[in-house]
This record gives sequence, structure tokens and C-alpha cells, in this order.
Amino acid sequence: MLTIHQLEVLCVVAEEMSIRGAAERLTVSQPAVSASLASLEREVGVELVARQGRGIELTPAGATLVAYARSLLALLGEALERTRSESAVQQRPVRLGATTGSASHVLVPLLARLRDKEPPLEFTLEVANRARIWGLLADREIDLALSTRPPTTGAFVSLATRPNEFVLVARPGAVWAGRLSETTWLVREEGSSTRAAIDEVMARLDITAPTLVITSNQTIQQSAESGLGVALLPAETVVDATRRRALVHVPTEATPLVRPWHLVARADEPLSVQAHALVSGMASGEDGFSLTRDGTARLANEV
Repeated sequence: MLTIHQLEVLCVVAEEMSIRGAAERLTVSQPAVSASLASLEREVGVELVARQGRGIELTPAGATLVAYARSLLALLGEALERTRSESAVQQRPVRLGATTGSASHVLVPLLARLRDKEPPLEFTLEVANRARIWGLLADREIDLALSTRPPTTGAFVSLATRPNEFVLVARPGAVWAGRLSETTWLVREEGSSTRAAIDEVMARLDITAPTLVITSNQTIQQSAESGLGVALLPAETVVDATRRRALVHVPTEATPLVRPWHLVARADEPLSVQAHALVSGMASGEDGFSLTRDGTARLANEV
């Protein structure tokens, strides 16, 4: 039966035009090279090489087979490389991305629980604003993203959702609902999900107000507790502060603003084994996530 090794020997012989040269390059004996050629010729039923003085040359049939052999070996090499690469992707840690608002109070406790399962899940986590997270997912630098609803311009699919509301808060006595246009709004930088929510609330209330940009939700909350201004934050993040009256809800017609968290993947490629396990774990019901129709189909079809 014709073997890959025989084709490899033939190609080396064709390049060296010498049994001795081919043997030295393959680090085998000359008789071994001759035996491989003879076996290949018996298999195909034609002469492939002919003596030419002290060297050898390919017959027309041999030249034809060498051309095909080179293509086959190149294709085999590509197949092996892609197979090994895919195996590495399947087994590598899941690369997660999350917005600041979703990371500390939603994703980190969830990951701590999943990390204790058997077999343990391995992952990396990048925390950034909404715009950067979607850029990382689009550029294949992360595998899954947790943020508010993904933009419609990207090839993304929401696999699971979790309830989330943005609420307006301030230090007790520091802000009145009827004077929101006169107080400072503590806002995130452009590109963050919290900033997008604030812009929407202000538009719904039809107000403009002075703003102070702070690039951290935690610092925004601390600033609001200090009386520096009013802040729009995920309700979950201010539960403790409102319980101890460090903050109070400021009622408006535009809040609470319902903006569920979405666990998102690229729509054009399957989940890795690790990512599949992580999505399954997140959608177990213990952490408030529910699979979307697309997420249910992904988990059912990609096993």
C-alpha cells in the first residue's frame, strides 16, 4: 500500500537527484531510500526514477507523481496544523470580556462558583468599557462578552440574558428630582454602557446638566455618596449603599431604566469546549441568567 513516507522520500530524491543526498537529508541509509523507491514503483506499477551517470533523474511518470505528491504533502501539513490549532483553541482558557458594571457584581461571583466545579473551568478576564469589549470580540481577542445589548452592526449573537436596571441615586438630601438639570451628573467616559444609559435617561427627561467624567463605576458611587452629584448605576451595585442610607433613589419618569445584561459570542463560529461548558454553567439558573433561543440552539447543536 502506498504510504506518506514513500511520497516524502520520492520528493526528497527529486530535489537531491541523488540516492546518497536523499539518504543524508533524511538521516537514513542509502539502501533504505532505494528500498522505499522500489516499493513505491511496485505499488504504482511504473518506473519513477532512472540512472543517469552517477546520479538519477525522474522519468516523466516520476515527475508527474512528484507534482501530485508535493500538493498532497502540503495539504496534509495544512490539515495537521489546522487540527492541532483547533485542538489548542478547544482546550485553552475561555477569554472573557466584561464591562465595568457587569464584572464586579455579576461576573466575578459567578466565575468563582464555576471555578470550583469539576472539572474546573479555566478563563481569563478583560474588564473595559462597552465600546472596547465589542471591539475585542469582533477582533477575536476574546471569546465571550458580558455587557448590555450588543450593537446591531456586528456579527454577534446573544446566548443568555440576565435582568438589570439602572437607577438614579444620590446622597440623602443632596438632590431633588425637580432640579436634576441644576445638579452635577457623575458620568462615565464615552463608549461605556453606563454612559449610554445616562445619555438615554437625560434625553428622555429632556434635560441638559453639568457633568463630571469619572472612569470608574466604583469611584462614581463613592463620589455620589460624598454628595458630589447624582449617579446612574446598576441597581445591584448600590443595594448595600441604599440599605445603609449612604445613597437614596432619585425617582424620575425615565428610571429605573431596564437594560438586561447579555452574554454574547460571535455568530460566525462555534463555541470551544471550555466556552460551551461555561455558558452551560452560567445558564444553570443559579445566577439569574436565562438562555436565549440562539443560546439554547448553540448548546444543543455544539456538543
